[in-house]
Amino acid sequence: MPKTQTHETHSLNTRAGELVLDSRKVAFIPETKTLLVADMHFEKGSYLREFGRSVLPSFDTHDTLERLSQIVADYAPKSIIALGDSFHDVAADERLSSEAAQRLNQLMTPSCDFVWVLGNHDPDIPSALHGQREDHIQTGGFLLTHHPYAVQEGINICGHYHPKAKIKAKFGSVASPCFAISEDCIILPSFGTYTGGLYVSDPAFQAAMPNMTAVAMTYQNRIFTIKV
Repeated sequence: MPKTQTHETHSLNTRAGELVLDSRKVAFIPETKTLLVADMHFEKGSYLREFGRSVLPSFDTHDTLERLSQIVADYAPKSIIALGDSFHDVAADERLSSEAAQRLNQLMTPSCDFVWVLGNHDPDIPSALHGQREDHIQTGGFLLTHHPYAVQEGINICGHYHPKAKIKAKFGSVASPCFAISEDCIILPSFGTYTGGLYVSDPAFQAAMPNMTAVAMTYQNRIFTIKV
């Protein structure tokens, strides 16, 4: 559990064991001290500036790294597993600064493993970075992948869809990233600074997760579980 509680968490008792959902858009498996983060999309800002003529500043990698580093310091995990699309494109290797690569490598210590689960945006990881490259990881009853994967037992935890939800509020509505939850699958929100989202009400999302039972919506360092 985090050493500081400036952000809310929600504990799920799944059929694979306890899973802690953090309002900062990460998840933690207490039994194995494993920190999970999905869809960081490092270097999306530089990609948009170079290929999309965007006027957005390309500070997203720095910001994403700052947030990730603080979370790692709070949890002191034994493993960090990035669930795919950690980089926005295969050419990110050419744009990733040496400082950013060094900071990422500093998260990988003798007491903390780092695993890059490969995604559709990043079938390869920049060569300057340490850590394992894997298609998927099994830890206890949790199958960790990028895309959703049907399991007969345990729980699949994945990313890819950047789930977000909208709820009615007193003065309108609120939309925010969320964890999408079913009996056998949990889809993490995207962690990257410049990543958008797909509403869980969208037909494409419902086709990917037809048996969704709840969402855990993150909003201003708080987390709200809502049955659907």
